[in-house]
Amino acid sequence: MRNTDSVSIFEMFSEIAVAINENSHRLVLLTDKEGRGDHGAVTPDMFDAIEAELAGLEPSEWTPGRYFDLAAETLLTIPGVAPRLYASAFRRAGSALMRKRSILAEDFGSAFAAMATSFRDHAEREPGGAEIAVVWQRAAKAYAMESAAGGKLSACLQAATEAAEEQPAGFPKPGAGELSSILVIRAMRDALSQEN
Repeated sequence: MRNTDSVSIFEMFSEIAVAINENSHRLVLLTDKEGRGDHGAVTPDMFDAIEAELAGLEPSEWTPGRYFDLAAETLLTIPGVAPRLYASAFRRAGSALMRKRSILAEDFGSAFAAMATSFRDHAEREPGGAEIAVVWQRAAKAYAMESAAGGKLSACLQAATEAAEEQPAGFPKPGAGELSSILVIRAMRDALSQEN
């Protein structure tokens, strides 16, 4: 096993792009059903653009935080509310990881919490943003609890994923924003769990 580094973060963004694209039809259908925003249509474009931008970089010259920063910069070139929402979240994650070349579970936890806080703070900017924020807040709380108990990155991300996927009794099935959040968090787990 190796610590989470720039290569790991690149692989994480690639995993997210794959997961979003594999579920793009579901995201579009949910968005159309909800009748609000363009979340389902734009989300695959967002992560395809990030993957393309990162692909030409030399990982050894970049820190994990800079990868998040570049992802944020890339999203700001894409029209739409969802790109701006995620750009803010990734920018805060980059700040949380500033100058670190190798990150541990608690470091990624700081970035994860920063993303969740950003989604909460900007929820009103995205149709369905409140639902997105709830998923991330639930996941961040679970991550923090597992980390406080001494859990490794894989355990923390598994706890976060389970919390994100949890559907309270009596609530409708996840909408497009909730589903995309679950897919992103699940992809983070799948890409980074092997590292620690």
